[in-house]
Amino acid sequence: MAAYVWAVRNVRTRVVHLESKGGHNLVSVKLEIAQEILLNLVNVMPKERVALQECWRRILGETVTSDMDFPPFTRSPLDGYALIAEEVATATPENPVILEQIDYIPAGGNPSKTISAGTASRIMTGAPIPPNATGVIRLEDTIVNGDSVSIVDGSGAEKNICLQGEEIFLGEEVVSQGTIINFGVMGMLAVLGKSRPYVFRKPRVALIATGSEIVPVDFPLAPGKIRNSNSYMLSAQVTEAGGQTVLMGNASDNIEEIAHLLESASDCDLFVTTGGASVGDYDLIGEVYKKLGITLLFDRVSMKPGMPVLAGTRDGKLYLGLSGNPAAAAMSFEQLVRPVLMKMAGRKVWWRPRIKGILASPFNKKTGAKRFVWARCWQAETDMLVEPSRALGNGMLKSAMGANALIVIPEDSPPLVVGTEVEVILLADA
Repeated sequence: MAAYVWAVRNVRTRVVHLESKGGHNLVSVKLEIAQEILLNLVNVMPKERVALQECWRRILGETVTSDMDFPPFTRSPLDGYALIAEEVATATPENPVILEQIDYIPAGGNPSKTISAGTASRIMTGAPIPPNATGVIRLEDTIVNGDSVSIVDGSGAEKNICLQGEEIFLGEEVVSQGTIINFGVMGMLAVLGKSRPYVFRKPRVALIATGSEIVPVDFPLAPGKIRNSNSYMLSAQVTEAGGQTVLMGNASDNIEEIAHLLESASDCDLFVTTGGASVGDYDLIGEVYKKLGITLLFDRVSMKPGMPVLAGTRDGKLYLGLSGNPAAAAMSFEQLVRPVLMKMAGRKVWWRPRIKGILASPFNKKTGAKRFVWARCWQAETDMLVEPSRALGNGMLKSAMGANALIVIPEDSPPLVVGTEVEVILLADA
């Protein structure tokens, strides 16, 4: 309740402007304020235990502390001979040092002899270092003759030892809660015996496409109809952000129909609609919110593309109505829904990395509200170059294809020429 009251107060006191359009009072907020409002209303998902092999890309729900040293014993990193390093330090092919081989230590085995002056033990990668040994010589730097071994290069033997606990020590905090489980984390969890770690449950996101012109993706097109691309586009964005998509299908421009679909998805954690978010005769999401008792937080965000965004809350859950224009919906999701979803999913970091880039081609539009431009960036010697996508209309989904970055253009910016330094958001997972 406290978070809800905070959010509502912030909408009332920190709006950019109240705009009257077509009889509607529009509550327009700056993007940063909208993000803050939504993030302060997020409920993080509960935790569940999941088999380690199913944890790829999940978010760790516990901090893992080591109950052991790793390596658990001092061991060899290579196949060779364990010996006293000082004895062979000056060995060369012309002046080899000859030692007696006294033991053979396989990986998984244990040494049976103690190293003393003039002796060496054959040792395999991962095997324990025998007592008194201070180094290991590579097999390639030896010549074996019966029970003796000639060391022909003795340099650096003391470096070829992995000490007990040199990677992880007993009681060390190895992986913290909120970490995304990549291949390295999966391997480390296995090292530490975490076969069923706690992870945050994936948020279930209901996706509903609205508009009487929308038909399912496998339907033939009649005049005036278009296929539902938004749900599939947003489904990919939901998955990439750590959520689980619940495709609720299409609804025509009918308040009762849209409301019914939202109500039938009541077991979801977040609700996203596309279409009906502006102020036209058939923009009905605001009316649906009223019907369902969803408290409106704001209905416009000062950004392009994707300015029409209705945000509401009911029973501790967030509802977000995005534009029906594909590129606009994708950008609104990127800037508003993605950070919300990542916080819900238990992530510690919700924002993508930002760098400075140099425009490789011009951007010829003036900018009023802050603008985000789909783009391609690449490294060229010491510079990071970035090029805006060519098809940049709100309805042009093609603009997002192949984009690996966003160019951030500040408010009230003039057209930008080649060579201008710009802020770039990298579309890569942190």
